[in-house]
Amino acid sequence: MIRLVLVEDNSETLATLCRVFESGDRIELVGAYETAEDALRGTDWREVDVLLTDLDLPGLTGAQLIAVARGKAPELLALAHTVHEQREDLFQALRAGASGYLVKGTTAPVLLESIHAIFGGQTPISSAVAGHLTEYFRAAESSSTDWEEALTSREMEVLRLFTQGNTYEELAQHIGVSRHTVHSHVRNIYSKLQVNSRKQALRQALARGYIRP
Repeated sequence: MIRLVLVEDNSETLATLCRVFESGDRIELVGAYETAEDALRGTDWREVDVLLTDLDLPGLTGAQLIAVARGKAPELLALAHTVHEQREDLFQALRAGASGYLVKGTTAPVLLESIHAIFGGQTPISSAVAGHLTEYFRAAESSSTDWEEALTSREMEVLRLFTQGNTYEELAQHIGVSRHTVHSHVRNIYSKLQVNSRKQALRQALARGYIRP
């Protein structure tokens, strides 16, 4: 069961989102708030798996909420949900710790799929803003700066086991950590390899020589 918290300052939109996720398979809506401050006061973030938040909130912004909430629970997965398609809004959310970015107007099935995707280690990004990431990494590739981050020894271990088909539970048992910690390692691996699925991670790991065929 995926434990979900919603933060949206438009009451009608919040009510609609609540109906969508209350009907979702394997999703438990544990909190719905109109401000970041209310969400912070009313939530034990250690008991939450995914946060879906608007960015343009009164008071603390959605990006600030993501940063504070993940400071309390680093394993928390945050998904920005906003009308903004600008590059700076996207990168501000990602810098705060968001693992996905959805533009409002996304259909209910895609919203539900995105919650399951982010919980499964993927990075749901609306096509409307995906081009910003493509442009960024093309620019990085063309520069002389080496922007690729090296994997840690633990991330290398997780990568090898993960690409062999092990589940999060099996990985957690094998290396002696929690499932959430494994999820955090996988998210970091995806970020460093610039991928968003197990299949892509395997392809990149082979291409970079991290694992052998």
